[in-house]
Amino acid sequence: MEKGTVKKRIFLSNAFMVVVTLLIFLMINLFVIKFYAESIEAEFRTSVEGVTDEERLDDLLEDWIVHRNEFILLFGADGILCIIVLLIVSQLFTKNLTDHIMEPLDTLAEGAKRIKKNDLSQDIAYTGDLEFENVCAAFNDMQASILAEQEKNRRYEKARTDMIAGISHDLRTPLAAMKGTIKGLIDGVASTPEQQKKFLQAAYRRTGDMDMLLNQLLYLSRMETGNMGISMQNIDIGAFLGNYVKGKREVINSLQEEIIADTKGITAKVSIDSEQFQRILDNLVENSRKYGETTPLKMKIILEKTPKGLSVCFRDNGVGVPEEKLPHIFEEFYRGDESRNKKEGNGLGLYIVKYLMEAMGGSVRAENADGLAVYLELREV
Repeated sequence: MEKGTVKKRIFLSNAFMVVVTLLIFLMINLFVIKFYAESIEAEFRTSVEGVTDEERLDDLLEDWIVHRNEFILLFGADGILCIIVLLIVSQLFTKNLTDHIMEPLDTLAEGAKRIKKNDLSQDIAYTGDLEFENVCAAFNDMQASILAEQEKNRRYEKARTDMIAGISHDLRTPLAAMKGTIKGLIDGVASTPEQQKKFLQAAYRRTGDMDMLLNQLLYLSRMETGNMGISMQNIDIGAFLGNYVKGKREVINSLQEEIIADTKGITAKVSIDSEQFQRILDNLVENSRKYGETTPLKMKIILEKTPKGLSVCFRDNGVGVPEEKLPHIFEEFYRGDESRNKKEGNGLGLYIVKYLMEAMGGSVRAENADGLAVYLELREV
C-alpha cells in the first residue's frame, strides 16, 4: 500500500476545500437563479397576457426558454471553469507551501542519516519559520548531547582500561612482596623469632593494602549498580571527628604521621551516615599517605561554620596537586600521577568521597593550601 505524503495530503485538503466551497456556492446560486428565472418567467407571462396573436406569443415564449437555458448552461460552464482555475491555482500554492515545509524536513532527514553514520560534527543550519527553527535547534541539542555522551563513554572506557591495568599492578606489588616474605620464611631466611615476626608483619601490611583495594572495588560496584545503602542519622559532628582522630592515632606510626582535629568547640548536629562518613575520612587519609610525599606527614581536620552550614576541612602538609589537575581529582579512575612506578593508586578513593558526600546531600571541593585541602560541606540540622 502506497504511503501518503505531506505534499499529497496538503493538495487533497486544499482541493477538497475548494471543491466543497464551490459546490456550495453553485448550489446556492442555482437556487437563486431558479428563483430568479421563475420570477422573470411569471413577470413575462403577465406582460404577454395582453398579446392576442398566438403565433407572436409562442415565439416570445420560445425565445425566453432558449435564453433561459443558455443562461443556465453559461453559468454552469463558468462554474466548472472557476473550479478548474481554482484547482490549478491551489496546486501552485500547494507546491510552494510543500516546498517551504519540506526544506527543513529534508534537512532533518539528512541530519538523521548523518547520525546513523555516526557523523555528529555538523549542525543543522536553518533559518525560517519559528516552529521549524525550534525543531532544528532541538535536533542540534540532541546531537550535541549524543556527541558529549559518546565522548564521555570513550573517556570512561579508557579510564576503565587504565584502571584494570593499574589494579593489576597494585595487586601484583603486595602479592609479590607476600610471596617473597613467605618464600623467605620457607627457606629459613628469617631464622630468629624476631626476624620471623618482622616478615609476618610485612606480609600482614600487604594484605591490608589488598583488602583496601578490594573494598574500594566492591564499593564502586555497589555504587554503579545502585546498591549503596545510605542510612542517615543525626550526629554531633564535633564529637564524631574527635573520636575518629582518637581511633586513628592508635593505628598510625606517630614518628611518620600525625593527625589532629580542631573542632573549635563547635557543637552541631548533621544528618549523615556515620559509617560512610568514616569511609570518606579514611579515603582522605589514604590519599594523603600515597600522594603527600612528606615525612612526617601532618594531617589536620578542621570544623568550621559557614553561611550555608558546616565545613569539615581535611588538609595535609604534602606537595599538593598541580593546578591544572586539581579540577579532575574527584573524577572516577583519575590519578594525578600517571606513573605507577612512582606511586600506587587506582583513582577511586576521591571519587568515592565525592559520590558519598553527594549521596548524603553534601558537596566536596579541593584546593592547594600548603598541601592539599579538601572541604566537605554539610548542612546543619
